[in-house]
Amino acid sequence: MNNTQRERCEKISPDCPLEDTIYGYVPNLGGNAFFGVVFGICTLVQVYFLIRYWRLWKGYTILVLIGSLLECCGYAGRILMSNNPWDGAATSIQFVLLMVGPSFLAAALYMTLRALVQYFGEQYTKLPARLWTWPFVTADMLGFFSQCVGGVMASMMEKYPSLGTVGRVIMVFGVSFQAVVMAIAGILAADFAFRMRRERGSVFRHLPKDLNIFLISLTVVFLLVLTRCIYRIPELAGGVGGHMMRQEVEFMILDGCMIAISVILLSVIHPGIYATAIHGRADHRPKSVRLMDLESNASRDGCDHKDHRQTDHVGHLQDDTNLDESIADSPPTTEFGDVL
Repeated sequence: MNNTQRERCEKISPDCPLEDTIYGYVPNLGGNAFFGVVFGICTLVQVYFLIRYWRLWKGYTILVLIGSLLECCGYAGRILMSNNPWDGAATSIQFVLLMVGPSFLAAALYMTLRALVQYFGEQYTKLPARLWTWPFVTADMLGFFSQCVGGVMASMMEKYPSLGTVGRVIMVFGVSFQAVVMAIAGILAADFAFRMRRERGSVFRHLPKDLNIFLISLTVVFLLVLTRCIYRIPELAGGVGGHMMRQEVEFMILDGCMIAISVILLSVIHPGIYATAIHGRADHRPKSVRLMDLESNASRDGCDHKDHRQTDHVGHLQDDTNLDESIADSPPTTEFGDVL
């Protein structure tokens, strides 16, 4: 089918067959409606959190809210396509929005990583806390804009093939760049956790249950978003209308499910709910004192430790106290909230 014929297609007919559309299938109404409802509910939840925790958690909440809203609108476009796969406006809307939505979730993760580094201590990371947000968020936004521009151009593939090809290349760059940035952040975060566990293993073993859930959930979200980015690279590289782009089940699993679970977890473990666990709002003592309590609990579990290990233990506590002097005078929840 040539471009002139495509421009005339408005619905499926003998002259405009389904196999000549970008996806080559009619989007499943039930599946796309399900994802649309999930993201819609998560968007409303984030609006509630934005109002309730505006003073402390607005940065994190706004990013997750935007990501959820874009995903919801993207699936609304796919619902419209289920009625008419030749709907050009709906195709362009869902194509672009579902590409860029996860960028905001990644930015929320970077902000949270910075807060955790500040909480546990910068001495355990090779990257200062101030560099855990703006370089990664800036790089993430570069990938975001690349995907936006490329997505708009690629959505015109049917009418302007050459322009669509350039857009596809730009989109592949954007999503690949985003995946690389996430991988670098993941490596640095893993190194931070390894150093923290090696030097302060007793604290790691006595973290509050809620904090453990928070950290595990963030790790799961990170891996899910990264998996989705990796899936998108070969899908886009195969071209608009390529084999991978025509597999709806794969899309539902590797994009829809990955991001839906991520948004749900980012809503369930919202810092406004878990701040008390992370920063001990009910316990207004300085963080260094609370960390000492954790160390003391660990020492009671091993009463037969040798004297020289006890000396090392005291030295570590003194180091932690000195390192925490800059934040000991303020409530810990405020420190975390100011970052997000």
